[in-house]
Amino acid sequence: MKNQNMKSSVNCLGLEGTAHTFGAGIMSDEGVVLSNVWDEYIPLKGGIHPREAAQHHAAVIKRVIGDAIEKAGISTREINVVAFSQGPGLRRV
Repeated sequence: MKNQNMKSSVNCLGLEGTAHTFGAGIMSDEGVVLSNVWDEYIPLKGGIHPREAAQHHAAVIKRVIGDAIEKAGISTREINVVAFSQGPGLRRV
């Protein structure tokens, strides 16, 4: 049982993947950045293609989120809120 005088912390997992980078960060309710991990998609040649970037993000998502949680020094049970970026992100011109 927690001490009633102890403040319970709220932690937010933030996810971003609208462009060439997939990132995960965790912040406390006091504004402290506990972790910030990302993996950048860099094509071998040419520009960034949305489908290839999406495949990259799908390939790295578990590792990036896992690394962010580990670096934050918390468990998944201590994540109270999830925030995420939402399009439009990459689009064809």
